[in-house]
Amino acid sequence: MAPSTSHSSKGFLKRFRDLMQGMDACEDVELRESLRLTDAKVRIPAPTLPLQIMLGGEEGCRLHLYPELRFDPDGRLRHQGDYLLFDPVSYFFDISGFLRLHPGDSLTLGRKDPLQRLQLHYPKVVDQQHLRLKLSAKGLALRNKSRTDGACVAPLTSEDVVERMARWRRQKLARLLEVLGGPLEPPSRSAALDLIEQTIAIMAREPYRVPNAHGRPSGLLALPNRPRPVFVGDLHARLDNLLVVLTQNGFLEALLDGSGLLILLGDAVQPDTPGQEDQMDTSMLMMDLIFRLKLRFPGRVFYLRGNHDSFSEDINKGGVPQGLVWERALRDGRGVQYQEAMQRFYDHLPYLAMSSGYLACHAGPPTGKVSREALVDIQKHPRLAYQLTHARLRRPHSPSGYGPGELARLRKRLGVKADTPVIVGHTPRSDRETCWMNVGGIAHHHVLFGANPDWVGVIAHVEKRLAPLIYPTEPLLQVYNQFARGGRLSENQAAVNVGIGARPDAS
Repeated sequence: MAPSTSHSSKGFLKRFRDLMQGMDACEDVELRESLRLTDAKVRIPAPTLPLQIMLGGEEGCRLHLYPELRFDPDGRLRHQGDYLLFDPVSYFFDISGFLRLHPGDSLTLGRKDPLQRLQLHYPKVVDQQHLRLKLSAKGLALRNKSRTDGACVAPLTSEDVVERMARWRRQKLARLLEVLGGPLEPPSRSAALDLIEQTIAIMAREPYRVPNAHGRPSGLLALPNRPRPVFVGDLHARLDNLLVVLTQNGFLEALLDGSGLLILLGDAVQPDTPGQEDQMDTSMLMMDLIFRLKLRFPGRVFYLRGNHDSFSEDINKGGVPQGLVWERALRDGRGVQYQEAMQRFYDHLPYLAMSSGYLACHAGPPTGKVSREALVDIQKHPRLAYQLTHARLRRPHSPSGYGPGELARLRKRLGVKADTPVIVGHTPRSDRETCWMNVGGIAHHHVLFGANPDWVGVIAHVEKRLAPLIYPTEPLLQVYNQFARGGRLSENQAAVNVGIGARPDAS
């Protein structure tokens, strides 16, 4: 005789199921068509096909989840375990936000998370907490948390859609080749000298540079607010990292159509990798790339001066006097005229970029007096120039640094709003990250570092607001040069196989 089911026993069973779900108990399913999600957790094998996720019904938010592909040294695109979640309407066509899901991560989609609201631009039908995702070695677990229109997930099986991410990444390299016109390799001495001299000539009449009455290079860029800025922090000779930026998102396309600006925060040269501090060949190639970009986009690519943009004997890293080593490397490798031209290039650099929507410099605001007039005629104010390239955030062990008061004073002196973002480089907050927002608990104060060996971050305008966008580094100098010299990029995507259930290739 079967036992009767009372209300209390039903309650017990429900609590037991909830407990088991909280302990990662899932119903494993093979996703072959659209699946409407309930409050019961389901798990699918780690997808190799892209998925479509709908939040809030037909009038809600449509997102795509793709395996994130990375170039290997042979030019093959491989999936190494991460996934990207984004709005497909904007991601492939514009500077767009996204979320990344790492193996072992869990992520609750919804409007409660301010970064998600910024990156994905949720409509109001998306709940505060709408859908929970968890990626593990067992697969991708999903659980609907919405009490309104719910969520559903479906595989995207069209060959065109499946291939879209890989095709898009290859197209980025082709577009960069169109811009640069050839491989990135050391030029002859005469060609290198011609390249830097052309760049200096542009700097003498650089667009948006605020002029002064003395005919000297101004330290201030007054940029228009409409072109969207893309900020890149200290690169320290990591050429691959800059190439990643140029081949991700819609950054290069924004330069081409005039809707974006690239603002480099200085210190592109002089490696910070332990044991390589005295190796300057990649620094020369980095500057060649920046010069080529400046010549191609004279009013859209800007470089702010950093403390390593110098031959000063005071620049020392790892016991290596990098300023002096850099000067000697240029003289030995490209001649005295080239080294002297590099000094003139440094003398022509601006120190601060401003618009009504942001302020940016290499290091931070000065702790002493500052005025717009002093910035414009900065060569008469060496202390101001020094602080803009050397200042660090005030800390218990560094009480002489800058803080909220100095940031507020800089905004006031330049006539921008009190909540205008200030973006700086110079002082990474850890050796594992690349981008920090609201540093030191100071709202609208952000730090970028572009020389991380594993990740490179930018701060860019997404949906009219500045947002951090972070990408894995790739051996792109090798891949780009292979392509630029006539090699074909591999169509074999290794792990991107049609079908659900195959495990991502971690090689």
